[in-house]
Amino acid sequence: MEKVTAIITTHNRLNLLKQAIDSVRRQTYPDIELIVVDDGSTDGTEAYCRRQPLKYIRVEAAESRGGNHARNLGIRAAAGKYIAFLDDDDRWLPEKTARQVKLIKEKGCEMVFCGMTIETMRAGRATYTDALPHDSHQGDMSRAILYTIPAVTSTMLFSRDALIDAGLFDEKLNFWQEYELSIRLAQRGPFFFVAEPLTIYRVDTGDSQRKTNKYALWLKAVGYVKEKHRDLYAMQTATERLRTRLLINGDARARCKCSGRRLMSFWLHLKGMALRRRLRAGQG
Repeated sequence: MEKVTAIITTHNRLNLLKQAIDSVRRQTYPDIELIVVDDGSTDGTEAYCRRQPLKYIRVEAAESRGGNHARNLGIRAAAGKYIAFLDDDDRWLPEKTARQVKLIKEKGCEMVFCGMTIETMRAGRATYTDALPHDSHQGDMSRAILYTIPAVTSTMLFSRDALIDAGLFDEKLNFWQEYELSIRLAQRGPFFFVAEPLTIYRVDTGDSQRKTNKYALWLKAVGYVKEKHRDLYAMQTATERLRTRLLINGDARARCKCSGRRLMSFWLHLKGMALRRRLRAGQG
């Protein structure tokens, strides 16, 4: 049986990290190596992790280079044939790893993902919404990936060799890191998914640490991704370009909501309606 390496990156979220670790331990898949990469935590994370049966990698604050650097450290230290990532505020359901390993072996592909349950925290109260991948989010995604974000990091399972061959996570990015990696992987082969919500993805609108809430920095990342892959974007049809604009608009609106930018969110809503009308009318 092939080993799976689960990589959790964390920073000063010990209580949430404990839940993430516990969700890895509850996996029904029998051969999982757990790596925690600690990006300079000062809340007791190190002491806790060193008492646990896991591989602990610490990045001191003076040497911190961001979440993607931490993920890449985990990849390089991994012994598994397959690698799955779990953000410290997310959790896996028990069957997630087993179902995904079965699928990636059946399809002979380099990346699979799954649906998720979005746990939205507002003023200390949680609401839950299931989000399942669309049927069009699998197979050959080499063109569609430019206007589709099929998955988030905590829902993905990869071939370790594919991650290394593709160049790992781009350490210049603080946002859209899994999406930018997906663009590269989609040029190599097809994606497939388990159509079940096997990851709990937490969105805390009041969490100042959460990068989802930092709109201006995300906007810079979007420009970087478009410039990095400008050759692919240049090949888009008029309809594909319009769908890309809709993708960016929709993500921007969601992030504005999380950041409390209500007026901008409303303006983006109106803009999105206009873009959808153009798409229905077949206008580029």
